[in-house]
Amino acid sequence: MSRVKYSNKVFRLKKAMEVNLNGVPQPLTFTMGEEFHIVADVLYMNGFRAMFQKPIIDWIEANPNLFVDDTRQF
Repeated sequence: MSRVKYSNKVFRLKKAMEVNLNGVPQPLTFTMGEEFHIVADVLYMNGFRAMFQKPIIDWIEANPNLFVDDTRQF
């Protein structure tokens, strides 16, 4: 059994952008402040499981300066 890298993490995008990701057929457009919520290594956006899990998580990890850590503890 593998270990979970992100048990609960929220990344918020600092500015709007369009990105080309490996394995994704067309550019993806994200808005400023868009949240990327990763729970048990599964990416959720707008409350739904996101398509292109690995490419988006890889992009977040490779570009930490584009995001604010907005993880909330309740």
